[in-house]
Amino acid sequence: MLPAPVEETIRSIAEDRTSGASKLARLALDAMGLAVIEAKGHPDPKSLGEVARRLSDAQPAMAIVHNVAHLVARLISEGLDPRSVLVEVRTELDRARDRIARTFLKVVPPHATIITLSYSENVLEAIKMAHGRGHVNRAYVLESGPLFEGRTLASALSDAGVPSMAIPDAEGASLLARASCVLVGADSVLRDGAVVNKVGTRGLATVAADRKKPFYVACETLKFDARYDAA
Repeated sequence: MLPAPVEETIRSIAEDRTSGASKLARLALDAMGLAVIEAKGHPDPKSLGEVARRLSDAQPAMAIVHNVAHLVARLISEGLDPRSVLVEVRTELDRARDRIARTFLKVVPPHATIITLSYSENVLEAIKMAHGRGHVNRAYVLESGPLFEGRTLASALSDAGVPSMAIPDAEGASLLARASCVLVGADSVLRDGAVVNKVGTRGLATVAADRKKPFYVACETLKFDARYDAA
């Protein structure tokens, strides 16, 4: 049995059906940090490995949760200072989001109208930065039922000053006619290159390809999943 605060955090992560993968990765990092604290700063490598395994099982489709938890466990087991490892991994997660947004600046069409779906911290940051540089005029966000995470993203974009609107999922295909590109996040990228993301992503990608609209996926390399192929 793991310490109660760690168990509670893992349970909360397992029950989370609305947060994006990047946020879940930070929550997983918090759980690893709690395990370090509960061990008075000197965690047993086997116990830390068990925390990592449990976190991976809590969100099996989210490669970044698996990768972050096991990266922390491995680095600490190799003798690195636990607190330094936690700080460095969190810093890397924050830097990755900024790098993704800056990379999007290189490919986003001028005065773009963007279609996206669900909720992604990387998509939010990329659109905010592109709008701030004058590259994005408007964003349409598919609501992504039944949990409607897209409404949260549309609200966050509006709060940041980006003209945006949450739209019913069924209207995504028709709106592509006036869109410049599609930008989505990712839960995982499998070893054969397949992208795992919210239901509706594949349909949007198919229509975008038919209409020759650019389709971009915003994600960290920590979301690459070497465990699985799409087949």
